[in-house]
Amino acid sequence: MTFISYLFGKRKDNYTAVGLSVCLALWYVFMNLPFVTYIKDHAAELMPHSPFYGAPFTLNLFNFDPSMEYGPENISIIHPFINFLTSPLTTMIGSSNLPYLLIQSVLNAFSAALVYYIVRRSGAGWLLSFVTAAFFGVSSYSLFTAFIPDSYAYAQFMIILSAAYLHYSRLEDRYAVLPNASLALINFGITSTNVATFSGALLISLFDYRRRKDTFKRFIIIMVVFLGMVAIVTLLQHLLFSGKTWIANVFSSVQNGALSYVSPFSWEHHSRVFYMLFVSPILSPELAMIDPGIAAFVTDLAKPYPIHVHIVGIGVLLLAVLSFIKGIRSRDTWAFSIYVLFAILLHIIVGFGLATYAYDLYLYAGHYLFALFVLAALFIAKTKSLRLQQVLTGVMALFLLITLVNNIVLHGQSLDYIQTTYDTVFKHIEK
Repeated sequence: MTFISYLFGKRKDNYTAVGLSVCLALWYVFMNLPFVTYIKDHAAELMPHSPFYGAPFTLNLFNFDPSMEYGPENISIIHPFINFLTSPLTTMIGSSNLPYLLIQSVLNAFSAALVYYIVRRSGAGWLLSFVTAAFFGVSSYSLFTAFIPDSYAYAQFMIILSAAYLHYSRLEDRYAVLPNASLALINFGITSTNVATFSGALLISLFDYRRRKDTFKRFIIIMVVFLGMVAIVTLLQHLLFSGKTWIANVFSSVQNGALSYVSPFSWEHHSRVFYMLFVSPILSPELAMIDPGIAAFVTDLAKPYPIHVHIVGIGVLLLAVLSFIKGIRSRDTWAFSIYVLFAILLHIIVGFGLATYAYDLYLYAGHYLFALFVLAALFIAKTKSLRLQQVLTGVMALFLLITLVNNIVLHGQSLDYIQTTYDTVFKHIEK
């Protein structure tokens, strides 16, 4: 079985995936078009307060950075090869934000479809797979990243595509060198830390105690080929972009773009970190403007979360944790859990992002959010009691509806709040 047949081998699943993708893409465009229109119609008003170096996207939401609009000069260790993508996009698109909305709406819709395929190929029924993918698709993170021209929609798509390929590899017990090395390269090229989770999931997928020598040998071969690819693409980058490469500013990028975000975890100061990382990216939070100097609109930490947010957020996390416990001896469980565990390691234990805690941790969710939904679905699918499966699938469907309504309402409120803030606070500052 090829990877293509793994994904598209069943016609009913393809119809479902296409229908889901079309509906989600249209929903993203419909929900986000007012934001894009507002940015276009109020460019003169918004630009003086934008911290984004003259980029056409002028709203500072959840600390996202419209890096896709920075062009070929945007090269760093954090996004080593992103300029291979941003260079042609900025050349073709120019100063419009609408094309990014269209491209990223399709990408996020495809990401949800991939979640459907992963859950379905893991043995779940049609309804549970559909509900899980739709639930992920209407998440706050998927909605906002569909129009903010940052790298996260692209990174998330590649992460989920890679997870699907590794799941296929585990089913077939076949780990081709070039495809895995290529996926490692693309994950690294978009966001360098993503190669860590891909490599971890790959090693877990490969691991067999009875053949552990072969496991590590295969893993090392794939990583060596990956490093060779990095060297070749770096040379190509040097030739195409006037001698500029990601290596040239490694130390300054680490100091300014990575270490400056690190702070030790403190429960007193970071008590809402789990909600910011794992709940708000599912159910949109209320916004607050906390820094007029950079017009920063972020999660309003002063307001308590509504009861439905507690129920849905904790419910999804509980299902994911139960899935991890139940499948702790399964490679599938560990291969998906590695994304969540790495997020906890990076953002809570190491403290990456905690130095700018007030400016939100929401934006990091694209690297692990899908895994929560997949793990929750796997727990339900592997429950032996058919009645309990049906009940939990119904609970997931209810969570989906609650999330959909919450995010539609809060999305509109967010734009209203942004408009009101610019009409009052910033006009008062200008006077």
